Amino acid sequence: MNTSPRTTVSAFPTVEWLQQRAADRQPVMNHAMRRLPSRPSPAGRLLAAMQTMLDASVRVEECRWVATPDGELPVDIVLHKGGKRIAICGRPTWVDAASDQDALMLVYGGFDVLYRCTVDESLESVVDAAYALMQAHPAFFSAFGRLSLGRRASDAMVTAALHATDKGWMVKGPFGTVQALRLHVASDWVRSFERALRGGTDLALSA
Repeated sequence: MNTSPRTTVSAFPTVEWLQQRAADRQPVMNHAMRRLPSRPSPAGRLLAAMQTMLDASVRVEECRWVATPDGELPVDIVLHKGGKRIAICGRPTWVDAASDQDALMLVYGGFDVLYRCTVDESLESVVDAAYALMQAHPAFFSAFGRLSLGRRASDAMVTAALHATDKGWMVKGPFGTVQALRLHVASDWVRSFERALRGGTDLALSA
């Protein structure tokens, strides 16, 4: 009579079996050639262009999340100075230019202004965007930064930034655009905010 233990088969592995299999395997070598080169995001390239141009008193935060009724929404850069908070976001291809979520981020994030920047792959585009931001908030930039950005920005962006209108503030240059939602200007964000709360419809809010 065969007294050997019976072999059992199960579709659900035990913890002991998983631990044994894990011990059988060695970690894969993290070879440098296996890693793909990282591609800086538009916001990362914009911050790199601005970093040395900012005033020493400006505090920079990256990759913030804002809790809203639409869930947590990403804010790429937040600049702090003298109690003022400026949010700066890149515009990935999957973010609709007419999205109402920017208004939610402005209000629920407690920002004084939120900028949505659209730039291309060129250095000129991020320099132009940084110049537009500098024109709107010169106190956030050092004297060196203001002078440097003024010299490096394209002539078209300099002209556009100097003639930006207050209503629906947007600066459009040859390489991209910078659009603002300002908390103190109700026409910038109130209708978008109300649409977002209604789920994107134009129905009146309930009492």
